[in-house]
Amino acid sequence: MKNLIKLVAIAAATCAVSAYAVPTLTIFDGSTTITIMDGGSGDSCAAAGCVVWIGTIGVWNINVDTGLTKPITGDPTHLDMDLSFAAHSTRAGNLTLSWSDDGYTVSGGAVDGIGGTTDGSVFDNILVNGGVVMSQGPFGPGAFSGTTTGSMTLNPADLVSLQVIITHGGTGTTTGDKNLKVPEGGSAVALLGVALVGLEGLRRKLRARKA
Repeated sequence: MKNLIKLVAIAAATCAVSAYAVPTLTIFDGSTTITIMDGGSGDSCAAAGCVVWIGTIGVWNINVDTGLTKPITGDPTHLDMDLSFAAHSTRAGNLTLSWSDDGYTVSGGAVDGIGGTTDGSVFDNILVNGGVVMSQGPFGPGAFSGTTTGSMTLNPADLVSLQVIITHGGTGTTTGDKNLKVPEGGSAVALLGVALVGLEGLRRKLRARKA
């Protein structure tokens, strides 16, 4: 019976995810936009929850970007999205990378971390439904790393995007990786803490009465 309930729950979660948008990697150089959907044209990764793009856009003639999301990393109640990037420019230019997914039901502390090296500068943003909710940078030139935290409450229809904005003043290379996590049961942990504090207070009152 327990196994049946577990299978039904997994099936329900799978259906809930499939009802929403397909994970999508978007690459924009200021004039051209390339959109790669999970399993669609231009995606070099066969696995669901993974998009890999290798190609040329404007002055960015060597570009490798990989986005990871559920079911490879995380699940609908545990957000864990990752975007890795390697871009080379032949002259000055800007490049915006966005990795987006939805279908999450989470509430709790969010941690956004980024690190890499750049010959220019890098901005790091987290967006929900197109609005910036977390941001850090600019980083560079040279080796860089940073971490920022916040609170995030998401419903399945909310679109989460990991965004990296790269700027080069000339020929150069930027490589790096960024990751966003909202641990499973973040709100539940907080509620558990409140409950434990309440129980401890009740125990003290009972002890005082017995004394």
